[in-house]
Amino acid sequence: GSGQHYGPHLVWIESGGTVTWELDSGSHDVTAYHPDNEKPLRIPEAADSWSAELLSDDGATFERTFETDGVYDYFCTPHEAVGMVGTVIVGDPDAHGQPGLNEPDTALPEGARSELADLNGQVNEALGHTH
Repeated sequence: GSGQHYGPHLVWIESGGTVTWELDSGSHDVTAYHPDNEKPLRIPEAADSWSAELLSDDGATFERTFETDGVYDYFCTPHEAVGMVGTVIVGDPDAHGQPGLNEPDTALPEGARSELADLNGQVNEALGHTH
């Protein structure tokens, strides 16, 4: 609704694959849901956290290589409240025990919680975890 979003919202890559985010407009970053970033853990426990610098030049990019299989949720620091979040599925993870598939923490902004819940449904469906 706000026009602040990642496109696509969800990607699935092989282990060792790299995702490149490219800025179309505005000022945005890409930050992992991780205690290092003062957020609840929503990436695999064995994975390293990250936080990109704020990008503000159209066409600027941020790249991240994902070595650990699992579900990774991330957000845009200035636009988390309006639901600017995304998910990367890496490899062929078991849906059970993925922090990124937990119910979104009530401490998160409503916009982020709503979008994360929607993404959880999409990830569970993609992974064949529908019970």
